[in-house]
Amino acid sequence: MNFKHTILALSAVALIASCSSKKKSNEEKDKKEMTSTNAFADVDAMKYANTITLDELRDQLYFYASDEMEGRYTGSPGQKKAAEYLQSLYEKMGVAGGNLDGTYFQTVPGSYFNKPDLTSENVLGFIKGTEKPEEVLVISAHLDHIGTKNGVVFNGADDDGSGTIALIEIAEAFKKAAEDGYGPKRSILFLHVTGEEIGLYGSKYYSENPVYAMENTIANLNIDMIGRIDKKRSKNRLHLLNR
Repeated sequence: MNFKHTILALSAVALIASCSSKKKSNEEKDKKEMTSTNAFADVDAMKYANTITLDELRDQLYFYASDEMEGRYTGSPGQKKAAEYLQSLYEKMGVAGGNLDGTYFQTVPGSYFNKPDLTSENVLGFIKGTEKPEEVLVISAHLDHIGTKNGVVFNGADDDGSGTIALIEIAEAFKKAAEDGYGPKRSILFLHVTGEEIGLYGSKYYSENPVYAMENTIANLNIDMIGRIDKKRSKNRLHLLNR
């Protein structure tokens, strides 16, 4: 399974999660849900899946994991440059910021990750659901890496540049579908968390300071290190863990 195919598989999982329905308590609601689902039966999903191209994946990942980003260590200028790059991609495709005021950064104070002289940020993109917008599917990946050591840049192309760019490409596919009238039933929050390499701080911070109520968050699909196959474990498989 190559990088593109992995992202397509993840997109399918996200589609199922964002459009799946909770059990209804009466027949009238069941009929309404069935009518709504049938409205999407003629959608050519591959039209939107094919917006994910190898050329775009390569160009975005090569830049995101380039020496210019200085290894994206939490709170560093390189990490902030990476966050700004992600914002620019969301703005270009017309995906709104995930904060309630439409902005993209959730500031994580340095005191939270034991670096009081620094700050970092989670990056949030958001596509509003068409039928149950108050219910939110979170798709996440960590945006940081381990920086530089002894003058050597640790680029983090797989860990987790691959997951980061996967989020961008999945968002683009969902956005184009929404523009054609096939938006997800539930809202989708594209959450790029910081501070993973130094202690999972970005995801912890969001969990303690959620933009959208946790009781309305139906699931979290986290994407990490999908850029290569681990031959020691299993070949051509996508691992989805339920915790």
